[in-house]
Amino acid sequence: MKKLLLTALVAIGFLVPARANIHVVVSIRNQTAWLVDYDRILMTSPVSTAKRGMHTPTGNFEVSEKDVSHISTIYHVPMPYYMRLSGEPFGMHAGYLPGYPASHGCIRMPKKKAAMFFKSVNIGTSVRILPN
Repeated sequence: MKKLLLTALVAIGFLVPARANIHVVVSIRNQTAWLVDYDRILMTSPVSTAKRGMHTPTGNFEVSEKDVSHISTIYHVPMPYYMRLSGEPFGMHAGYLPGYPASHGCIRMPKKKAAMFFKSVNIGTSVRILPN
């Protein structure tokens, strides 16, 4: 019975993307991302944004592309669970998190968290990136 209940809860969790009020907030200062439903935090993740000398854009964006096995056209490295933002040459994806800003501009997340964010957002989902 417990297994059936857990299966049902997991299945309900995958219905989240159908809800229009889901959005993502990323704090460069806190190196954290939140998946939010109205004002309720559904999930949180540590992130790594741009290192010194590079730039993670701030402001309001939308998920414009999703690619589960994206390869960077600039650096030729895998970017699993890639979520491009507003057609720009950056996005959110799974990657190495050393505990401080270290990317070339993208928002890196741990692989398991990136996969969960990827499954929970749709093309058009709002992403707000707050400055340092």
